[in-house]
Amino acid sequence: MAMLQYVTESMAYMVSANMDQGSTDFQIEAAISKIFGSEAAWKVTDECIQIMGGMGFMKEPGVERVLRDLRIFRIFEGTNDILRLFVALQGCMDKGKELSGLGKALKNPFGNAGLLLGEAGKQLRRRAGLGSGLSLSGTTHPELSRSGELAVQALEQFATVVEAKLIKHKKDIVNEQLVLQRLADSAIDLYAMVVVLSRASKSLSEGHPTAQYEKMLCDSWCIEAAARIRENMAALQSDRQQQELFRNFRSISKALVEQGGVVTNNPLGF
Repeated sequence: MAMLQYVTESMAYMVSANMDQGSTDFQIEAAISKIFGSEAAWKVTDECIQIMGGMGFMKEPGVERVLRDLRIFRIFEGTNDILRLFVALQGCMDKGKELSGLGKALKNPFGNAGLLLGEAGKQLRRRAGLGSGLSLSGTTHPELSRSGELAVQALEQFATVVEAKLIKHKKDIVNEQLVLQRLADSAIDLYAMVVVLSRASKSLSEGHPTAQYEKMLCDSWCIEAAARIRENMAALQSDRQQQELFRNFRSISKALVEQGGVVTNNPLGF
């Protein structure tokens, strides 16, 4: 609960700071913040009621009203399902433009040698497990170096899978909603890692009284978020299992619609 509150608040600080500095291109960040904030608020309130037990449903504490009122925020201002598609597809569009540029370069390799050699080197480093050379060293506080490394590793895993999916599906990626959902969830986790690293680094650098507490929140979040991203990326890379799973999901959904409800009404013959 404490981590969710910290991440949500950090996202709000980041987006508002971007706006205050005159940035006009923050649609993805705003969408991620809306998705994360509305879902975090629901989880925290639900957990609060769970801790309170039966008293959580009583009118006097007021939590039951908070739970009821919160539910609409996952629908208002764009449903979270649609916003997830927006987040994933915007990211894919940017990567798609990069791949399109490489495709044009391949038609004239001698005129674009620098671009091609740079991309080839990046691909070789990834395949050898050496990474892309990206580092947050010098950007994050030294005490958060391990969490910074986790963020970089997660970003590289994410970029590799996005590229592979775009090469495979091309423009049809817009129809692969199950793939896009996993990509969006990972993008949200990545952004959350970045904002808490930024906030905790500033707190540590300025010697705030809560700096060590914020470091614990940041480190804990980055460990969990990196694990979720690894799991999502591994699932998307295991192509055979993924395709079987997605086929099953589509067939189950189709059967439910055709049946007009649960298909296995009396599974034991009663």
